[in-house]
Amino acid sequence: MDATLRRALTEAMGPDSVRPGGSILAPRTPAGVAVALKIAQEHRLPVRITSGAGDAATVPAGGAALSLTRLAAVRVDASNGVARAEAGATLTALAAALAKAGMAVPGLSAAPGSDHIGALIARGGLPRRSLTGIEAALPGGDLIQLGGAVLKDVVGYDIAALLLGSRGRLGAIIAVHLRLIPTGVAVEVAEPAGPRDVGELTDVFDPEGILVRPEG
Repeated sequence: MDATLRRALTEAMGPDSVRPGGSILAPRTPAGVAVALKIAQEHRLPVRITSGAGDAATVPAGGAALSLTRLAAVRVDASNGVARAEAGATLTALAAALAKAGMAVPGLSAAPGSDHIGALIARGGLPRRSLTGIEAALPGGDLIQLGGAVLKDVVGYDIAALLLGSRGRLGAIIAVHLRLIPTGVAVEVAEPAGPRDVGELTDVFDPEGILVRPEG
């Protein structure tokens, strides 16, 4: 990455969002993720998305790694039966917040290599019925929110399901909204749609607007 592009990213995201050397981008906000993807597309910069590798992220040749580790908030709303977890939050942090509230997410379990929420969703490691919404940044820099505090129950395109298991090819998952049940209550859910073997995934980011494989 040349100095001009590093400067543009630094000005757009903030000085501490571009790591020394400029190959790792670590925005603090969803808006920072969106602007990073927009600039990457404009400059045809290959980008690898990671929700957990941080400064240890693998950088694609001639490109950059976009780390979502700073987006790690978890909020549990037990009274309404939903939780919101950002992509960089660990499954351990989510489990602790759920246990404190006496709640659980149906079908939630750690898939191989999916130590963070973003990677779990991108790899399809959660049943669709447990997901009530997704917040994401598209390659062109648009922020979208699909669903939210209620489970989809209307006719129409289920875009959240499209992003679930998309392996990061369609957008950077910023946060998810999860359906909750009281701890100990059994609810039947379908098996997660994603691959059981992380090795099945392939790197596909291309500066035309397709995102690369998400890392844990």
